[in-house]
Amino acid sequence: MDRTKVADIDAFQIAISKRLSSLGEGTPYVADANEPDPRYLGYGVRAPEMKRFLAGLKLEISALDTEQRVELATRLIASGYGEQKSVAIAILEKVPEYFTPERFDQLEELASGLHGWSKIDSVTKLFLPSILEGHEREMIDLLGRWSTNKDRWLRRASVVVFTRNVAKSGLFKEVALRHCNALIHDVEHLVQTGVGWCLRDLMRWHREEILAYVLDLRRMGVSSKITLYALRDIKGEERRKILQQSA
Repeated sequence: MDRTKVADIDAFQIAISKRLSSLGEGTPYVADANEPDPRYLGYGVRAPEMKRFLAGLKLEISALDTEQRVELATRLIASGYGEQKSVAIAILEKVPEYFTPERFDQLEELASGLHGWSKIDSVTKLFLPSILEGHEREMIDLLGRWSTNKDRWLRRASVVVFTRNVAKSGLFKEVALRHCNALIHDVEHLVQTGVGWCLRDLMRWHREEILAYVLDLRRMGVSSKITLYALRDIKGEERRKILQQSA
């Protein structure tokens, strides 16, 4: 990237950080108090204001080429601030085609800098599934490595990516179960809830198979944070009988 473009990105990122800092001033809320990672910073900008802020950036971001967008997103993530990371994710969602397998090291570095469940869950909603669609084999290999990574956020991403519409597609059930199985004894709370979420969404489309798997996990003594989360959609008498059956 030439020096002029770098200077433009520098100025843009500084302007974004100043605007976000100003929006967060005087907020009565603790900034992202439910994010446990000490590396995760926040200005205190609330979700509705953040949505308006992102909408106001659309024209400026659309004027950037792909290389500039990725560079800006990289710098925003490196800031440590959750609100800047939200802007970065909105940018990256528009350029999934940039992340070919040759750039998966760069993709992993970006994901590793998110440092929070809210941002990991954001990138697994649209961004990572778009890359999975375009590079299925290579992306499955990458997510498999993430499932055993020392970074808890990458481990969470390796299962949460298989929720929502990816679970509904029915295309990746076996891969998702493999990743869940690799993490059933993970000690991190937010990895456990990620596994439970993945199993819950899979159960919506593969009920009998996934329910039997979850019951086996309960009999094995796997953390109830996983199994009870997986059973969230089952209510009332049916839930009581299932819990009794697996006691």
